[in-house]
Amino acid sequence: MLSEADATGGWTLYAHPSQGTMLTRTMYRRQLTVWEDGNLFQFVVDNATTTLKWGRRGTVAAAKAAAEKAARPASTPE
Repeated sequence: MLSEADATGGWTLYAHPSQGTMLTRTMYRRQLTVWEDGNLFQFVVDNATTTLKWGRRGTVAAAKAAAEKAARPASTPE
């Protein structure tokens, strides 16, 4: 179960009425969301129009890190 202790580093704990407790964060104009699904933690990274990346991790810290990494803008080659 996600708790206030998980809401660190710019993450906010949000209680969704139908989907349960989630962590949310806005980073690089993208919306990051992490929630618990059974024994795993799912993450999704959305921009204004589409889902950019989603996945599952074994710990909340790993899910948050994966979401933050996926939210980074792609670097352009020099």
